[in-house]
Amino acid sequence: MTQDREQELTARIRALELQVQDLEGRARRADSDNQAKSDFLAMISHEIRTPMNGVIGLSELLLETELAPRQQQFSKLILSSARSLLTLINSLLDFSKIEADKMHLEIRPFDLQALLEEVITLYGLSGKRKGITVALDLEFTPEPKYLGDEFRIRQVLVNLLGNAIKFTDQGKVVLSVVTDPSALEWIRFTVTDTGVGIAPDKQDRLFDPFSQADSSVTRRYRGTGLGLTISRKLIELMGGTMGFSSEPGKGSSFWFTLHLAQPDSAEIQQPTTAAIATDGQETAVEDKTRPARILIVDDDETNRMVLEEIFRKTEAEVSCAENGKQAVELCEQQFFDLILMDCRMPVMDGFTAAGHIREQQRLRGRAGSIIALTADGTRAAEKKCSEVGMDGYLLKPLDTLELQKVLNTILPDYKLNILPKRSSEGAREAEGRELQSAVDLDVLQELCQNIGDIKPVVTIFLRLLPRRLQELEQAVAELDSEKIQSIAHTLKGSCSQFGAVGLAELCAEAEHMAKENNLNVIRQQFDRISRTAEEVAAILTEQLD
Repeated sequence: MTQDREQELTARIRALELQVQDLEGRARRADSDNQAKSDFLAMISHEIRTPMNGVIGLSELLLETELAPRQQQFSKLILSSARSLLTLINSLLDFSKIEADKMHLEIRPFDLQALLEEVITLYGLSGKRKGITVALDLEFTPEPKYLGDEFRIRQVLVNLLGNAIKFTDQGKVVLSVVTDPSALEWIRFTVTDTGVGIAPDKQDRLFDPFSQADSSVTRRYRGTGLGLTISRKLIELMGGTMGFSSEPGKGSSFWFTLHLAQPDSAEIQQPTTAAIATDGQETAVEDKTRPARILIVDDDETNRMVLEEIFRKTEAEVSCAENGKQAVELCEQQFFDLILMDCRMPVMDGFTAAGHIREQQRLRGRAGSIIALTADGTRAAEKKCSEVGMDGYLLKPLDTLELQKVLNTILPDYKLNILPKRSSEGAREAEGRELQSAVDLDVLQELCQNIGDIKPVVTIFLRLLPRRLQELEQAVAELDSEKIQSIAHTLKGSCSQFGAVGLAELCAEAEHMAKENNLNVIRQQFDRISRTAEEVAAILTEQLD
């Protein structure tokens, strides 16, 4: 080989090496940019929950004050819009956690057959309303328990069944579940429908985020296009695979496979409680005749004000701190029965502060309760709260019903009641008591005196009531707890305004069931709501006439 030829080859090899290095550099930068984007989306979605806590909390407090009917209507609309926005934020946060590799699974024993029967029962009702059949084809006898994330598996099944019913106008939807004969722990789930199908040129981007096969779908169903994206990523996170086949005009078939092992007896653990997990320490009280002492620690002034206002209706002594360092200093000066501790604060964060306070209490031989206030509902956050000695956590935006449960559990002797009178009297003891009259005519008469002719607003309410009930039924069928809460909450407020006290109570109970994720009995609750709504509509129509 001549020297010139050797130099030419060397130059080419060097040029190729430089191109490879350039491509590798671009790939690293792209990965870094994507990770930064995902981290930013996760962070900003998380941070939005803090001001949302103020909007929702202050709206709820405002509705407890004396308001003119029009002011009350506007306040309810603000609260309803805030809750709808929170639902969207939660979806984005779910997606961003997956993108940023921060989604954690909750692997626990669960009853697969009960899960399948639950979703089929609910979606069978939804399909019946459309005139289609929804069936379960279970081709084996499941074991009593499997290890897996029941919540996430349900989320995927709900998404696939909901989509199948949504796009099927006649025929049937079938959920078939089979095992691999050569590996029984691998289970294949398939949802098949006889719907409209998906055009071939739309199929390649079906799992892309924020994308749908047909743009008209977004307008018709107001979806974000994240359902299938999140479903496939969840299945992959659980070690499975997902795919589909479809033919326009003949239907679609979506499937996923999961490895679901059976739990050993040593692996079976009781689920941890998200809100209250006591560590066995007893809250000592010097004198039961004194008021409860509560410390609110949050760097956000609005959040402190909301909590102060919530406790104003009780006899508790409330103190506030703007950061963890101030909280530690206050705890050196006096004992607090309960500390509500924000986790992310300047100067000193809540985790560090909790550790210092627990050390103080250990030296004094006396411990109060510390409950974290956080927008991070991940298992990692729960673990960190436990590691520093916190007794549990409450998610932001703060739910007063959840806070009331905490107070009832850790400070039962003080009998602190932070709920509005109607809420505290109403919606926890649904079974075994008679409902109030369908419509309180005194409330209706008072409304008439306040605004004059009520016929236009009552007419609008009667026109919207069937639509709201249909939306609620759909949400129940889809096991969408966030949507159930939002619709039931809105319906509760409008029913109260027109004196439909019994119906408002039923909606409040449905809202609470959804918050507790008690979806097994919520179908029965919807049937009671539907029957009562018919009575309300008949009475209001009669009054208008």
